[in-house]
Order: sequence, then structure tokens, then C-alpha cells
Amino acid sequence: MASDEEMEGAVTWLKKFCTDNTDRYEKEENPLRVVAYYVASQEIMGACMNWAASYLHKLECPLNFALVLSYHIAKEVELLDSSQNFTQHDTDQGSQTVAAEVARCVFNKVHQVCCRWHAAPELPYFVKEYMLDDHKIFAGACADQNRRKKMEDRHICIPNLNNLLQLEGKRVSYHAVYDGHGGIDAVQYTLQHLHLNIAKSTHYLLEPARAIEEGFILTDKNFVQKANRENLRSGTTSVVIMITSTHLHVGWVGDSQAILARNSTHIDIMTPHKPDREDEKKRIEDLGGCVVWFGAWRVNGTLSVSRAIGDASHKPYVSGQPDVKSLLLDGTEDFVVIACDGLWDVIPPWEAVELVVDYVKDFGVDADATAKHLVTQAVDRGSQDNVTVIIVFFEDGPLVTSCKPQKEEESAIFPIPIAVSPEARAILERLDRSVRGAQESPEPAAKPPPDQEVPNMETRATTNGSRPPTPRSERTTPRGETPQKQDCISRGVTPHGLVTDTAEVK
Repeated sequence: MASDEEMEGAVTWLKKFCTDNTDRYEKEENPLRVVAYYVASQEIMGACMNWAASYLHKLECPLNFALVLSYHIAKEVELLDSSQNFTQHDTDQGSQTVAAEVARCVFNKVHQVCCRWHAAPELPYFVKEYMLDDHKIFAGACADQNRRKKMEDRHICIPNLNNLLQLEGKRVSYHAVYDGHGGIDAVQYTLQHLHLNIAKSTHYLLEPARAIEEGFILTDKNFVQKANRENLRSGTTSVVIMITSTHLHVGWVGDSQAILARNSTHIDIMTPHKPDREDEKKRIEDLGGCVVWFGAWRVNGTLSVSRAIGDASHKPYVSGQPDVKSLLLDGTEDFVVIACDGLWDVIPPWEAVELVVDYVKDFGVDADATAKHLVTQAVDRGSQDNVTVIIVFFEDGPLVTSCKPQKEEESAIFPIPIAVSPEARAILERLDRSVRGAQESPEPAAKPPPDQEVPNMETRATTNGSRPPTPRSERTTPRGETPQKQDCISRGVTPHGLVTDTAEVK
């Protein structure tokens, strides 16, 4: 959730960057390892955004600012005449541009655009529009390589896709998890291009679900062509959610999964694509393929997913056709969990919801910390795979609303200091609730014998003649402490963006 504080952070970073750097990237060696050899004309925008965002991440640029900055850098590179500025490689599918040269241009553009924006009287209007957009949702993410030799997961969170791409229409948030296999080419390609291909659809503004379907199909088609041209064998599962003011749209291929929580209860919104699903098995067998058991149910004895982007050598059995579903939001939504199979293999969806709800009630609403909690649980339970989790909270949902600060007149019995660990906060909150509950239903006092008179607490004197202390049961806070308003919501977390490819950063 963006704020004035984030804007100040962006301006401070920009000033420091321009103080420490010139308007060109001057080192001989590129700051990132560029995976692709060539990029086609339709791939330049997505690749440039990713290179710019990854470089800005390395420079510790604030994430929301890095997103909007990387988009406008990529637009400037895209407008260049590739045939005049970069080396071309002719193929039977048209001219391809040398990727390393385009990336070098991107790194130079980072310096040029930053210096230009810094020299202007104020940041461009579209930066402020994006950074100060009032989001009704906020997201956190965590990814862990776990026991695998390589990290083949990627994820992306864009709070307002329309605003970022300067498109008309109301706010649309975009969150996705991609789980690669057989290498990182397919997952990296999907990270760079899927959201742009969805936004390019002519149905994007009026029929988002149809646009998601078309975006998946186009991304799969383009990558398969690239794979055949460059002899790439990788693929990736993908799950995408897009949230508008009225609907939640989800599209997916493979066994990565998204679940919804309403009123702290798990709601199934999709069924992952696995070879042992009856309809998937029939589709594969009708095409002439087979599904066999080899440690897991596998397509033609090889892949354990029945749909994916890429996997060119396994087409058409492994389909790139997504399933898409739309749900009407009714105000009872608490959060969405999006994750790869590294989580779902060891934690069932209903339990993931319980883990999130319990964590939030104990430690407050911190999206990044909650995502990390789920990842930690998966690793501790023996998951062998990469684990990536995104959690998207609805700010007006019942769970978040229940954790909002108490009213002024409801001061805590045990005020919680601002600087306190989550564990200590949880202990104090439980202690506060238990004492408050004891006050609301006190045990009846024992009746004194008739021959004994109990002195009035308000009038009897102490041994030194001073007025006695107020009984603990009548205090609203411990003596010597000032009542403070509880706040169990942490909003200091900026949603994650395009920067997830640590393998590319040197």
C-alpha cells in the first residue's frame, strides 16, 4: 500500500542515485547476467522491464518506484529503431535482436531517466498517480529455494496494472506465481510477458477472464516458437489472479494453486491440472498419449503436470490452454493465498487458511511475515521443492477489520510499546484479553461472617496514614504507564514487483 512516506523514499533514493552516478552506465561489464541470446520485437518490452527492474532492485530502489520507473525505461527502449541501434540476427521467423545489446541500452536508460527525473522540478504526474493510488488490497510474498539445486520459481505482484501501463479503466491488481521445470527459460519468459500479453488483449477492459485466457495462449505460443528456434526444453506452471473492485479472476495451467478465504473459511476457487485428474487423463489418452505411475502420475512417463507454458517437446499432450474462473466479491473475502506445489504438497488448502488466520490473530496483519510463516511451515514439514507464496489481504475484509486499532475509549489494560517483537506482542495481547475477560465476569466475593465488618476500600487508612493504592482490578493500565492505542496492523511492507530473478543478479 503506497503512501506519502513511500514517495519521500523514492525522491530520497533518486537524489542519492544521481549524486553517486552519471547519466550513463560506465562499467565495461553488465551488472546482470542476461539469460537470453536474442529477443524478438514482441519480446522487447517485457524483457526490458525485467532487466530494468532487476537492476533497480540491485541498486536498492524502492519497489513500487522501481516498477513504474522500469516501465517507462522499457517504453523508451521499445521506441528505438532496433535495426539501426542493435545487431540483428535473421531467422525463418523474422529478425531477432541481440539481447545483450538491448540490455546494455536498458542499463544506460536507467541512468538517463533517473537523472532526467531528478533534474525536473517534480516527479512526473504518472509516478505520483501510481505511487499514491489508494489500494484496497495489499500483498506480501516469500520464496525459498529450499533443498533444490536451483531456484526455478518466480512471482510478481503489481498493485495496479492499468495505472502502471497507463491504460484506461479502473484499478486491476495482478499477482502470479510461476513454477518452472527443466530450466529457467520458460519461467523467466512467462514472468516477463504474461501480464503484458493479457493487457494487450482487446477484451482486457470489458472481459478480463477472456483476456487472461488469450494472454496464456499467446505466451505459450510465442515461447514454444522461441523454444523450437533455440532448442529450449523447459516449461512452467502458472497461476494468476486479477482483482477488480467487483470481481476476482483466476487463470491457471498446472499444479500451482490459489485459494480464497471468506470469513476465515477456506473456499476452493480452482482445481489444479494433474495427470491423474480423470478429465485430464482422458484428454491426454484421446490425443494418443498415456499417463503412467513413475513415482508420481506422469504424462508419457515424464512430466507430473498435464498443462504448462512451454514444454515444446511434449505438445500437445501437455497443453498450454488455461482454465479461467471469475468470482463476484461480496465483502466477506479475507485473503487469497497463491503458491506453487512446494507448499500444497505438504499443507492442504484448508490448513493453510487456518495457519494464516491464527498467525494474524496472534501477530497482526503483516503480509510479508505471514507469507514467510507459510513458507517456513512447508519447509519444516519436509517439502523438497522450491516454495513460493503470495498472500493478498483485503483491507475491508472481516479478518483485517477485526485487527484494526481499538477505539480510544477501549484502552488496553497492558499497553503495547511500539518497539516490541511479534512474540512479545502476542503474549501481551493474550494477557490483556484474559484480564479483560476476568473483569467482565468476576467471581462472586465470599460473604463475610456476620460478626466481622469489612472496612470500605475508599475510606480506610493505611498504616502510614496515606490513601491506599487503587486495586489492580480497578486500574485500566498498570501504574506508571500511559494508555496507548493498540495497533496490530503493519503497513510498512511494499508489494513485490518484477524483481524475483536472483539468478540473473551477479
